[in-house]
Amino acid sequence: MAAVSIENRAQLVYLLTEAAELEHNVLCSYLFADFSMKQDATESLTADQLTVVVGWRSTIRLIAQQEMLHLASACNLLTAVGGAPQLRRPNLPTSPRAYPSAFQLRFVPFGMEAVEQFIFLERPASLEPEPGARAPGALPSFGNLTDIFSSERDYKTLGQLYRGIEDGLKYLTQKYGQEGLFVGRRAAQSDARYFGMPGLTAVHDLDSALEAVNIIIEQGEGASLDEENSHYKRFLRIRDEYRELLAADPGFVPGRPVLTNPYAVLPSDLAAASDVSLVDSGLSRDACNLFDGCYELMVQVLGRLFVHAEEGEDELKALADTAVELMLDVIEPLGCAITLLPAGPSHPGLNAGPGFRLSRGASIPTHGEAARFVFHERLSELSAYCRFLQSQAGAPQALKPVGDALMRFSATLVKVGVKPTR
Repeated sequence: MAAVSIENRAQLVYLLTEAAELEHNVLCSYLFADFSMKQDATESLTADQLTVVVGWRSTIRLIAQQEMLHLASACNLLTAVGGAPQLRRPNLPTSPRAYPSAFQLRFVPFGMEAVEQFIFLERPASLEPEPGARAPGALPSFGNLTDIFSSERDYKTLGQLYRGIEDGLKYLTQKYGQEGLFVGRRAAQSDARYFGMPGLTAVHDLDSALEAVNIIIEQGEGASLDEENSHYKRFLRIRDEYRELLAADPGFVPGRPVLTNPYAVLPSDLAAASDVSLVDSGLSRDACNLFDGCYELMVQVLGRLFVHAEEGEDELKALADTAVELMLDVIEPLGCAITLLPAGPSHPGLNAGPGFRLSRGASIPTHGEAARFVFHERLSELSAYCRFLQSQAGAPQALKPVGDALMRFSATLVKVGVKPTR
């Protein structure tokens, strides 16, 4: 297995940025599967089957929370070494050229295919092919003596990527010195003050940087085969239980009939429109657009928190609370509700699904006051759109609490200083 070599700061920032994108996309893949799982005995599950499926959902949610920790840690690492936090990512399914060939990511509803995809993503590096083997489509190596420009690496697992980042941090600390490598402002780091994430630490020197990387490795993609609580082992246990339930009942289906790679609007950055399933039911499409708007806003709020520039402690705490509560009170219930809506006449018998679409407009406002104004305005718009959808025939009941939550978050930002009008 070839090493991921890092020779300068530009390469380190490039690969940390790529790591953040991958963590974000993997996180969204897990949430998509979570939202598509059956949640009630009325969905053709026995009581015993439902108990197992509820346990699987809890496991996937825990893993998703840890992926959020990994994303936050990657952003802290980026800020510490002079980069910028990366909350943007390519829309799924990813282009074959977006990442190394082992990472062709897409949205798959919960089922055995999704579980197998997750096992593959989380596999330890020790399960990789023999050295010298190259995956189909991987870029050839031309044996450059050095790489002055930051460019892609052909790693096979996320664990291999993080081991390379770990080695790069050690090498560049020797090359530049501690103060020369970790040039970011300490006050710009996010930690437990803002998120209840065990393991999220501020990065300001080599020891704290290696601690952040090692937490990612130990929890997930770089864990050894002996680590029973790794993501890989957790998904293996889900697969084993899934097979047992299928053996007892071949008709067992734990997921809703949700489209693969669903979108209300085709993202502009996709390599091939043929890989996407367009939702063409009016209400379902509108609900998906609402979801995408809320998700994009949550990403922007998180981005402003990780930029961590002009805001005081109360403002930063309000941003963190808004981002977390958007996930819990808006993204999750709305995402689950969408997977019960019909996909439309082009997809008989199938349901819609959230696309987690990011537009070109998903940028982070550069100034704190402007950010609060824009976030307040957008929350108010989304709440009003939610109320509009409530009046439509067949509207999900979840729209009422979702709309109330959006308006509540808008009021919270007013309390910490934003003026609702100019």
